Amino acid sequence: MLSATAQPDDIQIRLIKSEDGQRVLNFLRAYFYPEDPVTLGIEPKRQDAADEEYNIGMIEHGISLMAVRSASQNSKESSGEDRIVGVIIVGPKDATEADHLYDAARKEGYTKWGRILQLLERIERDANVCERYKIQKVLHIHALSVNVNMRGRNIGARMIKELIGLAKHVKYEAITSDCSSFYAIKLMERLNFECINALYYNEYVDENHKPIFQSEPPHTCIKTYIYILQRFEDH
Repeated sequence: MLSATAQPDDIQIRLIKSEDGQRVLNFLRAYFYPEDPVTLGIEPKRQDAADEEYNIGMIEHGISLMAVRSASQNSKESSGEDRIVGVIIVGPKDATEADHLYDAARKEGYTKWGRILQLLERIERDANVCERYKIQKVLHIHALSVNVNMRGRNIGARMIKELIGLAKHVKYEAITSDCSSFYAIKLMERLNFECINALYYNEYVDENHKPIFQSEPPHTCIKTYIYILQRFEDH
């Protein structure tokens, strides 16, 4: 079990618990969805309730993390609760993930969330992680966000490094992430994740050859990254 780890600036990284769900959702609404190129790339330019339910549901797997700053370090916090300054939402997947996404997309239909599920299915099949690496137990990053006022303090990298250690401990074989943001892509590259697939927004088109998702610079594509945990355990 992960215990909270303190950083030099009194930011702690700890597991997200079920009772944290509403606070985490509020954080995602404030800092993740308003900047997510996929959310903004298709009308209406806000997240679907099913999208929120999908991400928050990942908490039940017991391996998502949040970075918190103690109330004593935050003069604006009046409730006495630690303040969430970063969140990383993750969940398990295996070789059947693309089929699950396909089934979910068909049930959802031609809604915003349905079209996002279709996009995720396409990315999953293109990356083909489990077959490509002959692995089964994969941990996937669904959302990563840091409070805009706390950026530049390496919080995103800290959470990912903590996640790597935790994933090794519970015997996952790899960590993957579909990065829709230019900044997330730069972070993954800095942390030595391997890029295995890229899908450009202007190439993902409908039957009339028009892009389904309209991205704004510098966000041009979704890149899939992988971190093979076995490779580092063997050294």
